Amino acid sequence: MNSKTVVLVGVPWSVFELDYAVRDAATLGASLLVVDTPESLAQLGEQTAVQTRAVKALDPLLIADCVRDIEPATVLAITEFSMELAAAVREHLGIPGTPSAAEARVLDKAETREVLREHGLTQVGFHRTSLLSPEDLLGGLEPPVVVKPRSFSGSHGVTFVADRSELARVFEPYDLAETDHEERDSRVAHLSGDHRTHEVIIEEFVPGPEISVEGLVVDGKLTLFALTDKVNTGMPHFEEIGHVVPSRYTQERSAQVEEYLQAVVSALGFVTSPMHAEIKLLDDRIELVEIHTRYAGDRVVELLESAYEIRPYEAYFDAMLGGGAPDRPRPTGDHYGVGFFNGPTDAPFAWPSYAFPHPEAVTSIDLDRRRAPKVFAYEGLRIRYWRAGHALFSATDHAAVHENITFLLDHTPGQSGYGSQDA
Repeated sequence: MNSKTVVLVGVPWSVFELDYAVRDAATLGASLLVVDTPESLAQLGEQTAVQTRAVKALDPLLIADCVRDIEPATVLAITEFSMELAAAVREHLGIPGTPSAAEARVLDKAETREVLREHGLTQVGFHRTSLLSPEDLLGGLEPPVVVKPRSFSGSHGVTFVADRSELARVFEPYDLAETDHEERDSRVAHLSGDHRTHEVIIEEFVPGPEISVEGLVVDGKLTLFALTDKVNTGMPHFEEIGHVVPSRYTQERSAQVEEYLQAVVSALGFVTSPMHAEIKLLDDRIELVEIHTRYAGDRVVELLESAYEIRPYEAYFDAMLGGGAPDRPRPTGDHYGVGFFNGPTDAPFAWPSYAFPHPEAVTSIDLDRRRAPKVFAYEGLRIRYWRAGHALFSATDHAAVHENITFLLDHTPGQSGYGSQDA
């Protein structure tokens, strides 16, 4: 076995995430080999530090045959749509890790919710259905509810319904004729855990603050890294605008969150993998919104490295290569955040205001008006928003970072919160 080769299945949709993975693999004396289709590999551009191999299709047998000769130490994915695929490749090659069956349960929000109900880990009523059967949309539930695709992320396709008069809103972003076609998006791996976007889950709406949680599971045991505050546009689509690390709830809720999520990952069958969870904090309990066997995107890994003494990918690779469990990371003492310049995909991006309430907390701004949305639709689901850039913030005061991100929400034209301060 070549202990120096880590195979990554799939080019991340945010290619910059590979920079951290390349660096952290090198720290452990390993190199990365990315396997994907020629079309996806072309996205890497000048990413010369990464070796690549092309396959004609995202099929586990083809990928296993493609890398068998190098005897990889492990096969992983750091992009959501390749998690189950990478697990299937590991199984073909006899490499241990979280099984593909568990990855399929995690990718399917309805399957996840079924497991939670079986183990007494949720009190949320839910119903799985298809938008092609509108007569059974609610399935006995009554608004307020949230409708979301069974297998997608980034708030795309998420819709809040306050009462029955708003049900038509659920169908607005979908081309149902398109989603009923046999063709699939060739950029994305499609295995048993992936479902067409017209297959949705209806959930009872749970009020309360929503945060995200990062951690690493090694041999079934969760080590919690951080709680992260989320800023989104709110109802009806909850588009994410930014994140702050550490969360304002870190001290009072971390132990309870870790205990709850340990039960969740055990029920779902995590073996060794990152954990990114989105949860609601209620007074008497915690409710899972969704969970993934990967770290968060949206530059959260970068925020974690700044706010805590940890390199998340190094910890993950070390666990897969040598079985090492991470130490609980120590905070550096400051708060770090990212805010996104979101724009609607059906209109030109408009320049926002830069008059942040806390300019001293601005670390950097990355914004290029020449950028354009990568995709406008995914298998019949119209993508409502895209990101033209971002701003990074840091301060000793949580409020300074959070208020700068909220300022972006209220002053970027085209976002749901735009103009709210003047209302």
